[in-house]
Amino acid sequence: MSIILGEGRREDSDREPPGLTNDLSSSPWAVVPWRSIVAAVVVVFTTLLFAFAIYATFRVLLWALIAGFFAVILSPAVRMVESRIRGHRGIATAIVMFSVTALLFGMLALFVMPIRTQIIRTVTDLPGTVDAAAKGTGPLGNMVVRLRLDSLVSEHRSELKDWAAKMNDSSFSFARSAFNGILAFVTIFVISFLLLTQSSAVGRALLSITPRRRQASAKRVSLEAASAVSGYMIGNLLISLVAGLSAFACLLILRVPNPAVFALWVAFADLIPLVGATLGAIPAVLAAFLTTPTTGFVTLVFFVVYQQFENSVLQTAVMSRTVKVNPLVVLLSVLLGVELFGFVGAIFAIPLAGSLQVFAKEVVSESRRDHLFLPVNS
Repeated sequence: MSIILGEGRREDSDREPPGLTNDLSSSPWAVVPWRSIVAAVVVVFTTLLFAFAIYATFRVLLWALIAGFFAVILSPAVRMVESRIRGHRGIATAIVMFSVTALLFGMLALFVMPIRTQIIRTVTDLPGTVDAAAKGTGPLGNMVVRLRLDSLVSEHRSELKDWAAKMNDSSFSFARSAFNGILAFVTIFVISFLLLTQSSAVGRALLSITPRRRQASAKRVSLEAASAVSGYMIGNLLISLVAGLSAFACLLILRVPNPAVFALWVAFADLIPLVGATLGAIPAVLAAFLTTPTTGFVTLVFFVVYQQFENSVLQTAVMSRTVKVNPLVVLLSVLLGVELFGFVGAIFAIPLAGSLQVFAKEVVSESRRDHLFLPVNS
């Protein structure tokens, strides 16, 4: 009897008082240590501060990313020039950077000057063109009559006046955009120059913060990723050059006006993955159709045939030594790049995806290497 009572008392003593149970259930924060609460608040605050810093410096980070890509792309050319001038890295970098800049400005001038000439010619002939259009004669007058543009203009006269007033007041915005463009170009140029001249020091600094047992693999992955990026971009530039030269030859033979301008646009648009060739061909085909319908049809056939040749033969021949990226990854990376960074994201999306693929493969291989074990002989 006493044994049974003793066990009952022991069970009653192990039970928690009902008041304490109710207090804990009513205030759950009482069981959370204050250090955990402070740590959670600090983590949330740090994350928000880091996100705000990225948002505030997003433009500078984008410029640095573009400069890094340019540095990777131009690094083989700098090494080649450096070997020719016997090890002067700064001079080799200056030669390559200023040569590429002069080439870009020359292409831009070659693209802009015919357009400027055409605009001047149009403005010079504008009074006669307007008089002919008002009388319903001439090519512009016939178009006005057929499309009934005079009634359309009279119906939307107030909207056109408002649009003209906004355009007149946007001179400051245009100047600010021009200043931002110049600032971006100078910043990217300087960062690329510094990255190319200080590449060895930057590499040593990054390796110094890497664990010693990971330094060999980190160096190998960095070289493979840089080779993938430079190989893809150089190959893409070569393909665009072939596209531009082919378009120039075709348009020159067919006597389409301003063949150099359309060829430059074809080469420039061909840098965009997936849809670049189509975007480049549209203005050239339209200009050819405005020349004669036969010329337009021949130009259309040429671009269709060339696009098939580029996709099936040229891409395989030029890109055979670069990193292979899954087509679905290519599409998703291009769409994501366009959504985040616009035209720049479309160009750099595929090499970035290739670099990430190289890093992912190395991480998987390192993880498997760390989990290797030798079987124990029984």
